[in-house]
Amino acid sequence: MPKFHKTDHHEDHHTGRILSKEELDAKHAAALEAKAIISWKSPERIFKARSKKYFTKVALYGLIFVLAAIAFGEFFLVGVIIAVVFVVYVLATVAPHVIEHKITNMGIISGGRAFLWEELDSFWFDKRGDDRLLVVATNLHFPTRLIILLTTVSERTLLDILEKHIHFHHGPVHTLFDKWANSLQKRINLE
Repeated sequence: MPKFHKTDHHEDHHTGRILSKEELDAKHAAALEAKAIISWKSPERIFKARSKKYFTKVALYGLIFVLAAIAFGEFFLVGVIIAVVFVVYVLATVAPHVIEHKITNMGIISGGRAFLWEELDSFWFDKRGDDRLLVVATNLHFPTRLIILLTTVSERTLLDILEKHIHFHHGPVHTLFDKWANSLQKRINLE
């Protein structure tokens, strides 16, 4: 049965014994060297070329929020809004790196970082535009989710492999934050 809480300690997948930091580090190192059952490469995030209209709208919304923050005397919020607009600009102009993903008998390796089976909770498949995604919920404080683009690998192949180790959800699992972000995205159309 999957765990639905975040843990501060890590139990060995086979023995149930709590691992020390050194044992956990050794297990992560071994996972990085483990033979891949399947591997593929994909961009580290979804990337879509944006129009001039998009950047104009981002700047306009940013300006409106900055003026509102100044009107309410929330000067710290002005800095946060400017930082968010800058991050949006960078993510929309800088193409992502291509990274390798591997599934081994010890867990998932994504971008050179090992995630052991005992650190993973469940998974599901999602779609954003034309992009197919594998979303893996973790038992870690960070990251709480791995979002991996599927390029050459099929969902059926991954389902057969992953379902042996972690719970599969037939549809996306949305948190309250996900629902809030989706409704905000529908209300503020930047394209």
